[in-house]
Amino acid sequence: MSDKIRTAGICTLGCRVNQYESEAIAEALSAEGFEIRDFSQICDVYIINSCAVTEESVRKSRQMARRARKLNPDAFVAVCGCAAQLDPETLAKSAEADYVCGTRNKASIVEAVKKGIRKTEVVLPCGEFEPLHISSFNRTRAYIKIQDGCNGNCSYCVIPKVRGTSVSRRPEDILDEVGRLADKGIKEVVFTGIETSDYRFGLPELIEETSKLTQISRIRLSSVDPSALTPAFVDAIFSNEKFMPHLHVSLQSGSDRILKLMRRRYNARMARTNLEYIRRQVPEVHFSADMIVGFPTETEEDFKDTMSFADGIGLLHGHVFSYSKRPGTEAALMDGQIPEEIKAERSARLISSCDNRKEAILKGIADEGKPVPVLVEKYKDGIAQGHTPFFAETRFSAQNAALCRGETVLMMPDGVFDGVLTGYVYTENKK
Repeated sequence: MSDKIRTAGICTLGCRVNQYESEAIAEALSAEGFEIRDFSQICDVYIINSCAVTEESVRKSRQMARRARKLNPDAFVAVCGCAAQLDPETLAKSAEADYVCGTRNKASIVEAVKKGIRKTEVVLPCGEFEPLHISSFNRTRAYIKIQDGCNGNCSYCVIPKVRGTSVSRRPEDILDEVGRLADKGIKEVVFTGIETSDYRFGLPELIEETSKLTQISRIRLSSVDPSALTPAFVDAIFSNEKFMPHLHVSLQSGSDRILKLMRRRYNARMARTNLEYIRRQVPEVHFSADMIVGFPTETEEDFKDTMSFADGIGLLHGHVFSYSKRPGTEAALMDGQIPEEIKAERSARLISSCDNRKEAILKGIADEGKPVPVLVEKYKDGIAQGHTPFFAETRFSAQNAALCRGETVLMMPDGVFDGVLTGYVYTENKK
């Protein structure tokens, strides 16, 4: 069978950690002579890197595996990741997968594909960091996995069960990988993990060493627990000029009562105090955040506390999730489960509030009339796209500029369209 397999398609669901891992699997398959195609094409091999953060994520993981089987009934279908770790036997049966593995043995897929190994093989997610690597990334911005697992005990979350306890990657291994990526043209790195702020070898030190690579111009963290944002930590990371003025925080709720039920490491006051300190130290900073709506027993007052928190800190972008029961979690057994229609209504209100605030913030930036640096990620037919240092998406006219991906240019904002900052390339004589 291995002699016949020459093409592979990979579907990645869920977080940035999964994106990194899929990239590493793709590279390993390419090194074995496989052609990586779009998942929607006819392939000899399909790999689904699954997610289990919500029931919808699990459902979609199964759906994509079945879609692969329909695309090519004779294909070798493999499923890995969190949904596979959570319930491998059910997933293998319902998705008709040939090979199923979990979260800490994803590298085994390559050998399974080569040899046509058909089995379900999920290992206990504990112990050591799985050595996956990438040497290129088809973007100007690369996600670099530095940590896996979580030592938290949040009442709603299944991730510690499927990802195991927290493990960290050695800094020399990370820096070696970033160096190779920089040589291939990567300009921005985003350090990511299941709980990035649990990285045990020191995030400020890692950021400092990475900044010494001259090809790297921007450094970011994917997500940070609000409790980790102490003044000492904030001062250390933002003192580096290559660390961008944007943070994504795992807020979840603005209600002290709900945060306590969730068993988060902070309350609303701590989170607000830490974020306000950052704002004072770095006035140009912007925040984005994850927020869960409809946690068991959530009242209208609790929900409004979250709305008020997001508005009070001037949240640029909100990632809103409706609470989803996860098997084996304490929250799934709590009394006071919120009806789906109330979850949907509150989610819609919070999303609308976030969208309106984002529009207002971006319009305010456009009205200032000050150019902002943009790292170009796409350029075609005179239109460039990229992100500002504070992670606002941009789209601007560049008719007279010989732009290429990876170049940083000054953009003069002149408006906002559908949540995107618009403008043109700034020059001194065009104001």
